[in-house]
Amino acid sequence: MILETKNKRVDLIYRTRSIVKVNKELNGKNFEELYFNAVSENNVEALSRIVLVFAEDVNSGLSAFKNVDEVFDFLDEYMEESQKTYSDIFKEIAESINEMGFFGKKMTKDELKEKMKTHMSIDMNEIIKSSAEKAIAGVAEKEFRGYKG
Repeated sequence: MILETKNKRVDLIYRTRSIVKVNKELNGKNFEELYFNAVSENNVEALSRIVLVFAEDVNSGLSAFKNVDEVFDFLDEYMEESQKTYSDIFKEIAESINEMGFFGKKMTKDELKEKMKTHMSIDMNEIIKSSAEKAIAGVAEKEFRGYKG
């Protein structure tokens, strides 16, 4: 998969050693789970580290970036020039990784789309649940403070 801005062109090359490296850097055990958790959290740092590990300079084949800060700058340029969001980039990379077979199984486009959608809704459910728990705790605390028994 090629990501290109007016200043830089990189190719994301998926190799087993890169998958293992991403897992180590992001403290994951299963790349598929790690990736889709990053998607559900819209984890920009994880996205940047994934790009850092996979990106090679199209012309030289060497690592395209020296550090994650360069990736942040590149992603900013890429999003601005291509009018894409982090979610768009996650989706494009997922499609590319899936084509190479680096998830547990090769998924159809519909299966991949559903997996990404499911992870997004799971995250929203967790956020709603957490917010509700905090609200209930706040109400209960006020009730206990007001109780003169």
